[in-house]
Amino acid sequence: MSQRDAVLAVTSQCSESWSPVGSTVESEEIGKCSRGARSTELLAEASPLFRKRALTPESDELIATALQRDAVARRILAKGIDIHSGDLVGVRLNLNVMKSTGVAVHTLHKGTTTGGHTRGKGFYRGEVIGYRPVVELREAYFNVHQASREGIVAGVIAKCPMASVDGRFLESSGMPSFDGVAIRFNPHAVHLFVDEAGYAVEYAERVTILGNRAYARGLIRYFSIRTAPARAGSGASAVRFIVS
Repeated sequence: MSQRDAVLAVTSQCSESWSPVGSTVESEEIGKCSRGARSTELLAEASPLFRKRALTPESDELIATALQRDAVARRILAKGIDIHSGDLVGVRLNLNVMKSTGVAVHTLHKGTTTGGHTRGKGFYRGEVIGYRPVVELREAYFNVHQASREGIVAGVIAKCPMASVDGRFLESSGMPSFDGVAIRFNPHAVHLFVDEAGYAVEYAERVTILGNRAYARGLIRYFSIRTAPARAGSGASAVRFIVS
């Protein structure tokens, strides 16, 4: 399917609803439709959801002060671990620092080279190697541990590291770009990362992560029903899937 066709195709036999890239099926309809076996890809810059943005990250001084108030962060920073461009890392918002200081800072987890992050096994439980107010990645995959997500929604487990954006770290030489398609994840609302229209996202060629959003540029790959990870329960989820 060409990029133009991906944007314009809007016909389906299964629970039709309009999307920026094609026909869709709601997550509740999983199992009722035999289509949607393939993932859909398009360029972020061709999406109606693409936006140009001028955002201002928190200052380095504010981030440093917030991290010094957290015992775990102080211990990790004392190791002085270097993170280099090209290193595989997992990125997640640090909820403990956010809750205690109101400052949004990202925890970086050490990645592995087994390729598991390309098959739904994120780095969110890997060794913590550093913190950043803004993170840029290339070849980024959006991963969620489904059993933990279901436990959080059901209220049987507390929030814990269970989702991350995983890819190759890019060292910024200046102010990063926040242009792109915004991607988000809220475990109480959805079971996968989604764009602003609620469609499940698997991969982006390049992302800038700030706060609770990842801004995707270049190629974006959307999950279909059949390519999405299997759910681990029946907790409410507003995720939509594209039918290609």
